[in-house]
Amino acid sequence: MKFVEHTSSLYPLPSPLPPLHPSPFSLFPFPFSLLPSPFTLHPSPFSLQPSPFSLHTNPMDIQTFEKLIKTRKLASPIYVFGGPELFLKQKTFNLLAKTYVPPEEHSENVNRIVCNGKELPELINLIYSFSFNPSPRLFFIQDLDEVTSKQRKDFLEKLKNGGVPIETIIVFAVKDSKIATEISSAFKQQSDKIDFWAPFANKLNEWIRKETSELGSEIALDAADQLIELIGSDLALLHQEITKLALSKPGSRINITDVNNGVAYIKQDTAFDFLEAFGKRQTSKALRILEALNNRGEPVQRIWFMLIKQIREYRLFHALSSDRPDLFNPILSQLRKYKIIADKSDFKSNQEKKNILAEIQNIAGNMPEPLANAASLKLQSKIKNLYMALNFSLPELTSLWPRIIELDSKLKSGAPDPLAAIQCFVADILVAN
Repeated sequence: MKFVEHTSSLYPLPSPLPPLHPSPFSLFPFPFSLLPSPFTLHPSPFSLQPSPFSLHTNPMDIQTFEKLIKTRKLASPIYVFGGPELFLKQKTFNLLAKTYVPPEEHSENVNRIVCNGKELPELINLIYSFSFNPSPRLFFIQDLDEVTSKQRKDFLEKLKNGGVPIETIIVFAVKDSKIATEISSAFKQQSDKIDFWAPFANKLNEWIRKETSELGSEIALDAADQLIELIGSDLALLHQEITKLALSKPGSRINITDVNNGVAYIKQDTAFDFLEAFGKRQTSKALRILEALNNRGEPVQRIWFMLIKQIREYRLFHALSSDRPDLFNPILSQLRKYKIIADKSDFKSNQEKKNILAEIQNIAGNMPEPLANAASLKLQSKIKNLYMALNFSLPELTSLWPRIIELDSKLKSGAPDPLAAIQCFVADILVAN
């Protein structure tokens, strides 16, 4: 367990409130009971009424949660941050800390912990310690879903039996949805669950503009698109670059020239990104990724093998479609529908894509198995990329074969510049039409 920030005092808290079960501390008189508790000097920021969102079936949305933070109207002492997007979880917790705890008290009252399981008992002691600072104590407990089931259940049972100390907010950040529900259910109406997901691809531009606006600047649409092209979809990296651009042009409009001059190309493309760019006939992008892969030490022979395999699959699909139009025309019709929405990632498009893939598999189930297997029509991962075969024709793919054999021979016999040879091959094909 890694304690990034922690409190310094380790005195037991007298009778944590509001307890879910009788507190073990309530069995003994507190020696300083004649003195007022430091927690009673300020009213608790939490309502004793159950949160309207704590039914676990309908998680609170992020916008509502942020509004409650900003207005200091949080009603629950425990929050479970579910979903895969860690950056958004950390960003939201930072907002919570900024709103509820003065900067001078962060070192004692704001605790960030990454669990490893072995020191969970120490974490329990830390939660039941107290600070003399008047502000609430905040805990961001990350990766509780990474410890063993027994360790997690023992920890939650101790916390449930002891009760959450007054003036304390505990945030659990987990990726596993089942464990997120398990944690939230353990504390019933004293907890709320919020799921954090990255924006859909078609909403990423909007997210960038919103983050830029919050930093006091504005970014042009094409500049935001270029930022995505250079950085990718990693929200932490995007926010880092947005912050730098906003600081360089405070209160001003950030244009595409600013992005090109101020942001380096740091997106970690893979060989599969190259194959996708090739399949979509995106010449510049395919060549750039190919060069980036080579610079990172990716063997060009491996990339060549993957490329030829993809071209062979495209050619085979077109050949089968030409030989048996009675069987493959329905498949082609579905793939044309898929191609229209392939780059969209909103909920409606995602559902439509699922339906199309299911329909293709259903059609494939009624054709001879050797044909369905040859065209990879039973594997959704293959079908998802098969629509890109429509960007090529059978005559075009057939005419490539002599050149493929010639280049393959040169690469195997030690071509002086294999990268340049593959780049020329790719460029000639993709700009042909």
